[in-house]
Amino acid sequence: MKKKIYFFENSEFNKILKLKIDKFAKAEILAAICRLNTLSIIKRAGSGHLGTSFSAMDLFTWIKFFRFKTAKAELKNLNRNIFFSSKGHDAPALYSVLHAMNIISVKKILKLRRLKGLDGHPDVSIPGIEANTGSLGMGISKAKGFLWAKKHLKKKGNVVLIVGDGEFQEGQIFEALQTTAHQKLNDLIVIMDHNKIQSSQYVKKIIDLRNLKQKIKSFGWHVERCDGHDFKKMDKIFSKFLKIKNKPKFLIADTIKGKGVDFMEHTKVMKINKRYNWHAGAPDESNFQKAQSILLKKIEILQKKRKFNKLKITDITPKEVEKNNVEIH
Repeated sequence: MKKKIYFFENSEFNKILKLKIDKFAKAEILAAICRLNTLSIIKRAGSGHLGTSFSAMDLFTWIKFFRFKTAKAELKNLNRNIFFSSKGHDAPALYSVLHAMNIISVKKILKLRRLKGLDGHPDVSIPGIEANTGSLGMGISKAKGFLWAKKHLKKKGNVVLIVGDGEFQEGQIFEALQTTAHQKLNDLIVIMDHNKIQSSQYVKKIIDLRNLKQKIKSFGWHVERCDGHDFKKMDKIFSKFLKIKNKPKFLIADTIKGKGVDFMEHTKVMKINKRYNWHAGAPDESNFQKAQSILLKKIEILQKKRKFNKLKITDITPKEVEKNNVEIH
């Protein structure tokens, strides 16, 4: 007998946002639910990238819900905040956050990597997606273009970008870093999801990035570093960034690949394996149920701790083989 795949619909996120608790507590709950949804849509799809989606989830949650929010009604407003992720593999996490914000429908998100659904990598045809990404190394250049256009058109709004650490082996990254400061595009904020793992191996074993902070500062950027899973630290740094007007800003966010599901976290996996095995692909039934139980237990603990009513959960287990199930990368 096939076990169930669970999912939280947008209405349940609205209940969390209305709670009379501080924003950091809300963020913890929202991120936990979005991780569960990300796991579920990847399981339904049969493929996707869990490790990088989970490492970036806390960054996405804080940026999109609390710090640089762009609501559904603002998506065509030229003064909106523009946010995207250059690494692309974390699209399931971003889709989950956009669904939580009522920007992507439940019908669409349940068709991840399927025809008439959501592409495996971000595409501008999808609501809330600002740039096609996945071809690595081009994100900072694209973000520069957005910011230049805002300035040229005298429009407001922040431009915020997430990049991967493995992506920093691309030469275009360093061209973009040095020209950003030279061209005085000082309102740009770039965040590295520094989870230390490139696909299935340590970044430092492929090409060691060495002293990142020193390198980026040498191109004229203001650089900070913090735990990318600590909402309070991130918030403090973003507040500081918005006061700095004479340099572009860069945050090195130290994260854990697979964060939130202990047996997927690279800090544990790499102690017993030579390779990280949760970069791509959907978990088998046993590992999926194990991961789902961990995340549901986390949500239950938060519900008791924060004293909010139990949320409605939806069973999204496919009842039959779906039509139009060609995988879209």
